[in-house]
Amino acid sequence: MLQHKDINKLSELKNGFTQSWVEPDFIFRSLKCFSFSSLNKGLSPLKAKGYSFEWVMSILISLPFVGISTVNRLSGLVEAKKDVFYRIKNNPSISWRYILWLFVCKFNKITSENTGLCTQPRCLIFDDTVLEKTGKFIEKVSRVWDHVQNRGILGFKLLVMGYWDGTSFLPLDFSLHREEGKNKTYPFGLRKKDCRKQFKKRRSPHSHGFDRSKEADQSKIESMISMFKRAVSYGIKIDYILVDSWFTCEALIDAIAQVKKQTIHLIGMYKIASTRFEYNGNKQTYSQIRNRLGKPKRCRKLRLYYLQAKVEFKGHHLQLFFTRQGQNGKWKVLLTTDRSLSFIRVVEIYQTRWIIEVFFKESKQLLGLGSCQSNDFDAHITDITITMIQHLLLTLRYRYDTYESMGALFEQVRETTTMLKLNERLWGLFVEILQILSGLFEIEDEMTILESIINNDHALTQIKKLFELGMDIENAA
Repeated sequence: MLQHKDINKLSELKNGFTQSWVEPDFIFRSLKCFSFSSLNKGLSPLKAKGYSFEWVMSILISLPFVGISTVNRLSGLVEAKKDVFYRIKNNPSISWRYILWLFVCKFNKITSENTGLCTQPRCLIFDDTVLEKTGKFIEKVSRVWDHVQNRGILGFKLLVMGYWDGTSFLPLDFSLHREEGKNKTYPFGLRKKDCRKQFKKRRSPHSHGFDRSKEADQSKIESMISMFKRAVSYGIKIDYILVDSWFTCEALIDAIAQVKKQTIHLIGMYKIASTRFEYNGNKQTYSQIRNRLGKPKRCRKLRLYYLQAKVEFKGHHLQLFFTRQGQNGKWKVLLTTDRSLSFIRVVEIYQTRWIIEVFFKESKQLLGLGSCQSNDFDAHITDITITMIQHLLLTLRYRYDTYESMGALFEQVRETTTMLKLNERLWGLFVEILQILSGLFEIEDEMTILESIINNDHALTQIKKLFELGMDIENAA
């Protein structure tokens, strides 16, 4: 079902990952755009001596953009030793969840300044993926079931909460999980002696690393509910929550219903065959309800057959959509708390969920998501957070190159990389001249010229000399 995934537009990073994107200067300009220095002010006490937290983070974030896959390969390229970076990655006192949230807030601020009113639904998306590991002695590693390969593999389950703002996908939060399994002889899918040899680290109960390590043994449903509540408390505007059948559950429906400050609806696949819904005064399973609905309708636009029914479930008003491909296809069930949606609209909105699959695929291929093989669980949390920050930087760049004008991005970059060097008044005059020239010679976008100038060190140096000469003349006068 739902083969109309339409991920051509959603598959952003791979198409945009060109040579100009991986120039070393790109990442530093992007960090300045995010006002990285100000973001780090509250974190500076974590590293009071030696290299600054800002500098270390800038290097770690820039690694994939300069073709370096691990910290060990930095040897000889930077003055700092590898222990400087490992101490940051293994530090349980750092709130990586808070750092990621700071970047998300800055992203939203930058984009909101130059974006019109969005008419697309804003969606919170939950899904998990497997991060394969190679060492049995990695802290909290276990065998987890990979539904793609249909077998258990050594690694973690990564649960991600992502946000679709109508234009771009933003990773907001995540948790790492292990699976204990049902075989007591092989807890977590490992021999008991392998479990005993796993790396163990004593953390303060008041540290952020302690909380993240506890999450590894929580159920993914519990973790999902916690992340959802945090997103609501942070003020994220949500129209729909999109999940697959593994996460569509009573606990999530209850959590959504408890939100009072905004109206949020759920759209998810459903597969618990034993659940009884109230339909026409009787409690029935979804199979029994479907059998009472008669002949299915055909949606020509989506080439799907479907049935729909309004039901009640423990005080919640729900709508079920049954859909299949062809006359003999297998029935799938879509559940939503929004009874106003038509079949076409509910499928169109649910298709947005596929963007998180794109995020998983491309983050693994392009940014090395899950490639960390450290024994320390804190290092894995750090590595995933940095990957998500890298994704945010690339998304911002691609968003302004593709969807919107470059106004807000360019203004931020210009303020931090150029306006510090050039007189503001003269630069404004230069922009006005470019606008006049673009009109005379029918150049579509003067911002393209401006970006080319800023990216060209030689051209920028020559313009700077002209402006400095102008300032000297003005001062002499």
